[in-house]
Amino acid sequence: MTTLLFDNDGTLVDSEWLCNQALATMLAEAGVQVEVEVLLRDYRGGKLAEIFAQLSSRFAVQLPLDSETQYRRLVSDLFAAQLRPIAGVVAALDWATAAGMQLAVVSNGPQAKIRQALQICGLSHYFADRVFSAYDINCFKPDGGLYQYAAAALGTVPQHCIVIEDSLPGIKAGLSAGCRTVFLNRYQEARPDPAVIEIAAMTQLPAILQTLTTLGRVDVW
Repeated sequence: MTTLLFDNDGTLVDSEWLCNQALATMLAEAGVQVEVEVLLRDYRGGKLAEIFAQLSSRFAVQLPLDSETQYRRLVSDLFAAQLRPIAGVVAALDWATAAGMQLAVVSNGPQAKIRQALQICGLSHYFADRVFSAYDINCFKPDGGLYQYAAAALGTVPQHCIVIEDSLPGIKAGLSAGCRTVFLNRYQEARPDPAVIEIAAMTQLPAILQTLTTLGRVDVW
C-alpha cells in the first residue's frame, strides 16, 4: 500500500500567510515593521523556536518570554476567522482515498494547531488519528527523522511513502528520510533537488500519484 505523508501548513491548508501575519503583528508590537511577504519568503516551514531566535537577531529586537503563547493565540484567532483548504486538495484527497492509499499528516506544528486547521477546513476525516507532530518526538524538519517516525508508526517504510510538501525544510526532510517527495511549488522557488517531483497546484497531484503507482515507481529514484 502506498502511504501519502502530507505536510499541513501551506500544503493541506492555506495557512502560511496567516501564520506569518501573526509573526508580523508580534514584531510590530515590538516596534519593528516587516512585510508579511518577507517573513513568508524567509521563514516558511521552519521550527518556531528557531524562527523567533532568527527574528530577534535579524531585527535586533527582544521578543517577550511568552512569545509562543502569544503567537499560538494570534494564529488560532486568524485560523478561526480566515483559514481555508488549499485549492484542489479535497479532490486530491478524495482521489487518493478511492485509490486505497493510506493518508497521514506530518507537521512541524503542535497537535492542537494541526487538528484545529483540519477541522476548520473539513479535512479531519481523511486522516483520523494519523496525525504526527514534530513536538511529539522533538524532531523537526528539515530533519528526516519525523517522516521516518511517521512511516514506522503507520506500519510501513519510507520507500513506500510519498511526501507532499510546500517548503524547502519539508522537502529536505522528505528526501533525507528516503521518501519519494513531491514539491507543491506555490511560490516559484528553485527546485532544491532533481529527485523532487514538482507541481504548481494541488490539482496536479492525482495524475502524479497515478503515474508513480501505476509504474511502481514509489521507491525508485
